[in-house]
Amino acid sequence: MDPKLATVHKPDPIDFEYTTRDAIIYALGVGCKAKEDIRYVYEGAEGFMPLPTYIVAPGLLANMILDWPGIEFDLTRILHGEQYIELYAPLPAEGSLRSETRIVDLLDKGSGALIMAEVTTYDKHTGKKLAMQQFGTFQVGSGNFGGARTSSHEKKGAEIPKRPADKILSDPTSVDQAALYRMGSGDLNPLHIDPEFATMSGFKTPILHGLCSLGFATRHVLKAFANNDATLFKAMKVRFSAPVLPGQTLETHMWDEGDRVVFETKIKETGKTVVSNGYMLLHGKKGRGQAKL
Repeated sequence: MDPKLATVHKPDPIDFEYTTRDAIIYALGVGCKAKEDIRYVYEGAEGFMPLPTYIVAPGLLANMILDWPGIEFDLTRILHGEQYIELYAPLPAEGSLRSETRIVDLLDKGSGALIMAEVTTYDKHTGKKLAMQQFGTFQVGSGNFGGARTSSHEKKGAEIPKRPADKILSDPTSVDQAALYRMGSGDLNPLHIDPEFATMSGFKTPILHGLCSLGFATRHVLKAFANNDATLFKAMKVRFSAPVLPGQTLETHMWDEGDRVVFETKIKETGKTVVSNGYMLLHGKKGRGQAKL
């Protein structure tokens, strides 16, 4: 691992095009329902738009950095650790996008290496900046290379309040949730569908994508605090703290913290936290000072 070499590399931008159909398949992959979420699953609905977290699809394509100077990858030891998303404008119903990827830091966590990549996405035709994402990817066993343990680039998560949650929403996932989500998101990592690959990666069975759990949590927060209006989404940060098995129920505990909604998502059947230290910023939501992006 060579942080200096990794952070100076600048690959070519990656193009991504999508239609309403693509956005709808993604929405179904994170649990949207026709009765409750018609504006996200029917192209003819008034105000149709992609969910804000659909931005992870072009982001993942741009972040497929399996051949990057200064980093030696091992796909069987890769875990998605953290995710930050910031939108500068709602995503169009259909889009032609261009994304630029940079490694902003490579951290030595001892037990592994944390690869911090930032993906900035633009409208390909107008040049308008639409979003910035920060992917925190943890590679087990690749630490102790003498690098820094912290970074000024890191988007910090939220502290979970000690009081009971202000609102709680839950949704069951389907046993086929990962199979559907991989089609909508473009995340074709075999860890989420191939039993043999899952075993090689240290799991007894394929697990749900962390970004699928993020999609469920996003829907919960938007329903609880934004009247299910995705145009109010501004930014969010989460940490993926434990795996989810398709078929388990995701339960999001949410706290109104004035300028932001703090949340964590648990497996209802076990009580285990799977998405931790999360927060979402919403347009028009104000409180105790302005939250830092």
